[in-house]
Amino acid sequence: MTVFLLLYLCADASRSHCQVIPVEHWVQQDAHIQCLAAARKLTNDLTAKNRQTNHFACETQVGE
Repeated sequence: MTVFLLLYLCADASRSHCQVIPVEHWVQQDAHIQCLAAARKLTNDLTAKNRQTNHFACETQVGE
């Protein structure tokens, strides 16, 4: 399994019109757990103002 950590940079707090930027990826059994931990830490590191418009998400891609 491959999991991608994505950063959504959005124009406003409605989180519409977002630009998606890949930040990191993992290819292993516990990839989703690692991604969630990284997303949580990075979200905590954002300022309160930036948390309103930007967010991190983990996207799983099942291997072929």
